[in-house]
Amino acid sequence: MSHKAEHHDTLKETLVDSNHLQIAAIYDTAEDARLSAEELNHDTGIDRNQIVVIDPNDAHYSEKLEGSSRTIGKSMWNSHLLLGGIGLLAGLIAASLLVNFGPALTQQNPFFTYIALISPGLFIGLFAAGLFSLRPDRTEIIDTVRHAIKTRHYALVINLKKNQSAAKVTQVLRRKSSQVVEAIH
Repeated sequence: MSHKAEHHDTLKETLVDSNHLQIAAIYDTAEDARLSAEELNHDTGIDRNQIVVIDPNDAHYSEKLEGSSRTIGKSMWNSHLLLGGIGLLAGLIAASLLVNFGPALTQQNPFFTYIALISPGLFIGLFAAGLFSLRPDRTEIIDTVRHAIKTRHYALVINLKKNQSAAKVTQVLRRKSSQVVEAIH
């Protein structure tokens, strides 16, 4: 592994707790995927229930990769409520400060001041929630596994737990796989 790749992995592990990382590796054969899963279990202590094997005939691979759509929907709903509420509150606080301590224009027109600041605060909060819900960081891992399935390859998806090293898992996976990708989940 190059020094640059090692630094990237170390930085990622420093910034993100390992129990929020998911790693996928692509294999040409089922045997390579099985052997790699065994090596992972033996060399890194990754439990077998953390490893999901996705074969080309698996019609439900998206559930294995993403999890329950109900959970995803609930997370999206909660993030919109939370960030929308924070945006609304920020707009209210800013408007209140301007109405009480701001220039004469804002003090003389409190209704319009509140409208002018609550609206963008709410919009910015909901916009941020939408960005988080889209999960652009997940695109690489999803596209990689989807392409592997379409081209009749096998994939291993590993959901790390706390204090498990993504760099060590990636190193073991690269022994038999030509393509290994990571994402926050």
